[in-house]
Amino acid sequence: MNFLTNNIKNTIYLFLLIPFQVFSAEENLVSSIKTDPMSGGYLVQLILGLVVVIICIVALAWVAKRVNRLQSSTDGYLKVLGGLNMSARERVVLLQVGEKQLLVGVSPGRINTLYVLNEPVSDIDKTSNAGSFSEKLSTMLNDSLKNKNGQGDS
Repeated sequence: MNFLTNNIKNTIYLFLLIPFQVFSAEENLVSSIKTDPMSGGYLVQLILGLVVVIICIVALAWVAKRVNRLQSSTDGYLKVLGGLNMSARERVVLLQVGEKQLLVGVSPGRINTLYVLNEPVSDIDKTSNAGSFSEKLSTMLNDSLKNKNGQGDS
């Protein structure tokens, strides 16, 4: 019992002495700072530190964006084949879900299916690799619309 009370007393004395150690360390710290915080060297060091932090933030954001594109949790059932920016906030995306391909319009807070393709885009133009995605998509949609209008007339 005596041992326990001695430990409690020693702990209390220790906690009472901690503020004195902090104050003495503070006095030593104040006397060790000899540079003016507004001096040129200090400001250059501060600015360079901020630049390094900003570069690190931008680099991490770039890496996160790259890693997110490579990530696929659907095991190949859902693929983004391509996309076009229609404006700053609207986008047209071609998705492949299994064997079907969907043309989807994406805007803030809304996703609309614009067209379900009967023939996949990759099957339409196997012979030619020339041309961009937008050119292939527009020719395929034009051909599909012509076929649709032709069927409706007869």
